[in-house]
Amino acid sequence: MKIRRYIGKDTQDAMLKVRLDLGSDAIILNTRKIRQKGFLKFFSKPLVEVLAAVDEGATQSNLSEPGNGRNKSAAGVKNSITDKKGILKEPVEERYDSDIGELEQKVKNMEQLLDRIYKQMQPANNSSIQSSMQLENPMDKTSKIIQVFSNNLIHNNVDISIVNEIASEVKSSVSQSASVNDIAAKMYNRIITLLDKPQPIQLNNDAKAKIIVFVGPTGVGKTTTLAKIAAIFSINYKKNIGIISSDTYRIAAVEQLKTYTDILGLPIHVIYSPEEISDAISNFSDKDLILIDTAGRSHKDMQQFEELKRIIELSNPEEVFLLLSLTTDYNVCKEIINSYSFLKEYKILFTKLDEAVSYGMILNLARIANKKLSYVTTGQSVPDDIEVVNIDKIAKKLLGSIQI
Repeated sequence: MKIRRYIGKDTQDAMLKVRLDLGSDAIILNTRKIRQKGFLKFFSKPLVEVLAAVDEGATQSNLSEPGNGRNKSAAGVKNSITDKKGILKEPVEERYDSDIGELEQKVKNMEQLLDRIYKQMQPANNSSIQSSMQLENPMDKTSKIIQVFSNNLIHNNVDISIVNEIASEVKSSVSQSASVNDIAAKMYNRIITLLDKPQPIQLNNDAKAKIIVFVGPTGVGKTTTLAKIAAIFSINYKKNIGIISSDTYRIAAVEQLKTYTDILGLPIHVIYSPEEISDAISNFSDKDLILIDTAGRSHKDMQQFEELKRIIELSNPEEVFLLLSLTTDYNVCKEIINSYSFLKEYKILFTKLDEAVSYGMILNLARIANKKLSYVTTGQSVPDDIEVVNIDKIAKKLLGSIQI
């Protein structure tokens, strides 16, 4: 199957490009509005992106014949919901139905293949032995389907202990005659439960400024992520933002943040010791949101955490976001989470999803930390490349499809 992406100034323009290139047999996989990259293009009219596919075996006449295209959307258009105060909430992705018929056929093919292999391994003209061996080695359909989905989770780098936990709970909750659809739904719901509903930033209903601290190891993208969130709340929702930087260790860290604040027209206060944080917060008492950037800390040097602990103690934030890169080694991430155990409560913000090889790390770390998820970043562009964690999308990516 040939899959291509088309971008147009509106839906009609994008669909016209699809029909001209792929013809009437083109299937629409996804349609969404996108913004042009870069801060200066943020205010321009969004474009429409259409993901379309066509069977490579289609005839040339079908490809060139207009008016017969099918418009089957396999994924919903992503959008954002705001409450009465205009605060960014979880994006909603229109649910789409999986191709259950294809999965069932693949499971059937797998059963037939196993039967053929089993029969070939048995001694000729010995039906009684074959019958007894079949009774001694039962392999019900439900177990095989669960195993296939479990293999998909393992392929997506989900920790084997979590895979076994999911498989065991699903197997105990379905019947031996359960369909692929039933089992897939059970697996999906269990993953959704483990991930839990994400919690993005919500401003206070009163006049008090909400204080948020961003923490994490070096190189995860704290400063850029803070700038993205500041831009979203400042530009999209017209909120008053104050930014405090305590990252005076990393070369050019303050300069990088000042560049963003200059573009956005936001005030910034740089502190050089934890004791200065109270005065900086007082200066921003009229703001809706105060974002505090901290220096990266090595998870192996606990002495460096003393200053961070002092900043958190004196600032008394309502929310703390621990940033973790999805490109970091799994064992290292576990050590990082353990090193931040002094925090009573925090939310996890994942960065560099665009560079990750799979989504398994998200489920692993959510399970280990037992904390709420919040946002995920998908690139360096400010303020575009950040979104609320989409647990529906993650669960479907992890389960994947059955492969024979």
